[in-house]
Amino acid sequence: MESLHNIHIPLFSLLFFLFHFSSLHFLSLAYEQPDKYFVNCGSKADANLSGRVFTADSSSGFLCTEINRAIESTNQSQSLYQTARIFYNQSYYEFPIAENGTYIVRLHFLAFSSSVNLASALFDVLAFPTVSNFGFKLLNNFTAKNSSNSALIEEFFLAIGPGSLKLYFTPQGSSFAFVNAIEVFLAPSEFSPHYYSSSFPLVLRTTYRVNVGGQKITPDNDKIWRNWDPDHIYLSNSNSAEDFRPSSSPMLIRQYSVQSDGFVGADSDFIAPDLVYLTAKVMTDSPKGLSNPFNITWSFNVSADARHLVRVHFCDIIGPPGNLVFNLYSNGNFIKKVGGPDFSFNSLYSPFYYDFVRSNGSEFIKISLGPSIDTPTNNAFLNGLEMLEIIEGPALNNPPASVCNMKGRTKINVGLVVGSVIGGLSLIWSS
Repeated sequence: MESLHNIHIPLFSLLFFLFHFSSLHFLSLAYEQPDKYFVNCGSKADANLSGRVFTADSSSGFLCTEINRAIESTNQSQSLYQTARIFYNQSYYEFPIAENGTYIVRLHFLAFSSSVNLASALFDVLAFPTVSNFGFKLLNNFTAKNSSNSALIEEFFLAIGPGSLKLYFTPQGSSFAFVNAIEVFLAPSEFSPHYYSSSFPLVLRTTYRVNVGGQKITPDNDKIWRNWDPDHIYLSNSNSAEDFRPSSSPMLIRQYSVQSDGFVGADSDFIAPDLVYLTAKVMTDSPKGLSNPFNITWSFNVSADARHLVRVHFCDIIGPPGNLVFNLYSNGNFIKKVGGPDFSFNSLYSPFYYDFVRSNGSEFIKISLGPSIDTPTNNAFLNGLEMLEIIEGPALNNPPASVCNMKGRTKINVGLVVGSVIGGLSLIWSS
């Protein structure tokens, strides 16, 4: 039986985490080739996806399971999603962790047509970094029933130290668990919270990643393989805003190691691709049915029980330089003034971002922009947005009892092979 405790994360620790979360602007300066694992689950063959080689879990990784089954799709053409590993009892993958830092974990699910109805699976996913002795329930009573046409990718950020990371798949009741693919790789070293003082790691779950004013960005166009969705489905009033992009294709001016009043220069495209900063939503000139002044508002459905880290991305591609001054709001509350005569990012094509935490209590987080009273130009813009749920508990203070541990480690021990990346990330990160 798991022992659960509601553990409160001190605000001081959270602030330290956020400070170092903003340290992404040092990515290209300190990055070294990390441990990284890409696993093709249920397969005997490797699969390529967006420049990554996912190694078959029958010959790589470390899978501990007693009753499992590998199944194949009857109609799926994409190589990574042609197979899945099914678990009928608690099982786990274990990944050795050689370096302290923040790790990106992605779990891929596609309920493809097969001899098993994957859409009926109901299960939990737990993460246990051995160095902390604390684990977290990443997914609770999870089902992938809405993923029959396109893969559902759940992404997490885990700050952990050397040792190992176990990802447990635990079926609920008489149901089963499954997974198509797993990614575990180290984010660049300066992403890790150096002074995080809690005895257990903070865990973030990506809920939204939005390219505002632009098209969908796929992992092929993002150096750490993120998806960026278009923003129009979240816009509260389509009459309030319009897409904007420069008539030419300018070169972004990324400012290195620049921070000012909480704003941070996006000096690397690991923070966000150029495509995010080269499109924007701006206020429309002739709003229909809106009184002046008005705001542009995006609305996101979230868990009311959780706090969220919100990152907003800005880049003035409109001009004239330094001419826009506007306010950022969340659920009607003032968050930050953007721009002004002394603002550090008044140059055209100079990307930057700002992080803040939104407290729980509402099932919606609304992000709004509107002109400041001291602006010479009645306009506002946004280029991108990311929203991450802060997983704060309950934390598990003991790893779950494992069939492998209780019965002489009955397992598929497939050796440990690090998934490779086409082209060599050591060159990509330093470019």
